[in-house]
Amino acid sequence: MSKRKRRGARSAPWPSVTLLTGLAETEQLMEEERWVEARERLDALDRRFPRQPDVLVFLVNVCLELGDMEGYQAACERLLEVDPENADAVLGLAGACLGNLRPSLARQAFRRFLERWPDHERAADARRTLALLEEELLPEMLSELNVPPEDAAEISLQQETIGSRLAQARFGEAQRLAEALLRQYPHFAPVLNNLSLVQWALGRLDDAARTAERALETEPDNIHALSNLVHYLCCQGRVDEAATYADRLRSSTAKASQAWLKKIEGLSFLGADEAVLEVFRQAEEEGILEDPTQNPGFLLHLAAVAELRLGREDEARQHWLEAVKAAPALEMARENLDDLAKPVGERHAPWPFPLNNWLTSTALQDLVRLAESFATHAGQEEATQRALRRYLRKHPEVPALVPILLDRGDPEGRQFAFLLARTLGTAELAADLRDFGLSQRGPDALRLQALQVADEAGLLPAGPVRMWIAGAWTQQILMNFEIYDEPEHGHSPQVAEWLENAVLALRERDTERAEPLLRQALAEEPEAPDILNNLAVVYELQGRTQEARALCEQLHERHPDYLFARVSLARLAMQKRKFDRAHELLDPLLERKRLHASEFEALCAAQAELLAAEGKLEGARSWVTLLESILPDSPLLDGLTRRMQLLSAKQTLLDTIMRVRRPRR
Repeated sequence: MSKRKRRGARSAPWPSVTLLTGLAETEQLMEEERWVEARERLDALDRRFPRQPDVLVFLVNVCLELGDMEGYQAACERLLEVDPENADAVLGLAGACLGNLRPSLARQAFRRFLERWPDHERAADARRTLALLEEELLPEMLSELNVPPEDAAEISLQQETIGSRLAQARFGEAQRLAEALLRQYPHFAPVLNNLSLVQWALGRLDDAARTAERALETEPDNIHALSNLVHYLCCQGRVDEAATYADRLRSSTAKASQAWLKKIEGLSFLGADEAVLEVFRQAEEEGILEDPTQNPGFLLHLAAVAELRLGREDEARQHWLEAVKAAPALEMARENLDDLAKPVGERHAPWPFPLNNWLTSTALQDLVRLAESFATHAGQEEATQRALRRYLRKHPEVPALVPILLDRGDPEGRQFAFLLARTLGTAELAADLRDFGLSQRGPDALRLQALQVADEAGLLPAGPVRMWIAGAWTQQILMNFEIYDEPEHGHSPQVAEWLENAVLALRERDTERAEPLLRQALAEEPEAPDILNNLAVVYELQGRTQEARALCEQLHERHPDYLFARVSLARLAMQKRKFDRAHELLDPLLERKRLHASEFEALCAAQAELLAAEGKLEGARSWVTLLESILPDSPLLDGLTRRMQLLSAKQTLLDTIMRVRRPRR
């Protein structure tokens, strides 16, 4: 018999079905050890259902499995806010603080645990660890602080709290705590370093640099201040100044937490690859990679980036594999490794940092809003430019980042830099695009687009340019064609249908179906050049070469500017190895500024075939690459690509035979 609920009584709310379903799915992912996917699912649940103990418990455990100790600490703190009597969470927080090199916060958590649960089954272990902290680690660390001894313990606790809030992107809280502590101790370098990081995140770049310099006035070799200054100056495009501080950073022997990581991090911002690997080898010799508190996964990632930038792909791949194993939550390492699996001409790898390491937090938030504005003003170039200029008035440091992001930005950063340079169209940014296009960084197609912008700005010499295409240097012809795909000929609906079906049949080499359709169309429109050209293709496929040639010549005589007739005659000339005649027909087409997509497709194919017939395989491949970059769905690509591969294999075989037959001396 059910009881009537008393008026005014409140029952516990039923859990959301969405929450319960999400937790069940997350638990399944955890059982399958799919930790990254579980983390993504939990982050989504946490945003929708904040302060849910079940979500936070799962988040604590997943962060632990991923080796994300900052995330683990933050999750433990948040869990204790809603479940303060959770003994495991308090002990976990103590371990997290210890792992994150925050021994004063660790001591505070261990004391909290032992005061509340002195008889806990893990209390003995906690007492031993606390004794080790208080008797060995903390006294030495506190003695090194440049503050009065009687204040050292409290100052260390405050300083570690500031670092923790900074790591959790709680910038306002971190700033308030740092400024309060600096009012008492204005020359305390660790807090100055943390305050400078907060200022940088909030977009106060000049303040961040000045605060880092204040730290160096007290400690000229402070590794964190030097590394931070290299970062800040690079992000403002002040690379020469950054290099000066980088030299001091490399030679510094000052004591610092995670000193090796801060050195390598600063040098990576600068793109000093040889220096990165030199310091990495020193860290390796010191056994740093064996110490999980030194963030070995990130060290390995940055070393991999430097290796690949220097052309050592095998070494880079091995470092990334080790990085992913050491730190499964390190997305940058996994993303670079995935990118490395792509064909060489499609890769963005390597990149050391995501875009949010180059842009301040405020600049990044405004960039998200800018992207939304671009979507709103799609196709409205003037509106897009206005939105972009408003963004740059607020963040004037961003244009200086363009060459850096093109060189070593992640895919989003590189695309943003390209968009910025192309849209603003200044001479300086066009020069940045030229330098990028002539480099070995980024995908072939993006570098090709960059060179086309530079060519339009008059920054390239006439003729082919030397480009890095598909992992090799090759001569590339730049084409600044306007490509359009609107119908060119005003055929009647019936003729248009016959012609379309005939073209489809020809793509399948079905001349028996194509020829009657073309003749029907020709009867209606006897002078239409596209119908006559396709009839010539029928003759060629049927082996009626003389009739094909005669029709093409007739068509060329009647319509000398008709591209397809020129291409057809050029192919016939190639068959007789009359390459000069083929060039004579095709070269004038390169001067055109506007081509239909089908014309562009035919021109690229003809140029590739001509250069291949002349034995110029690099040039031929460049035309195939050009076609792929502009019309990636072209039905001609498969055949052209196979032909290039066959010719390349043939050339390799011939080279091998010649080497074998070369007489000894």
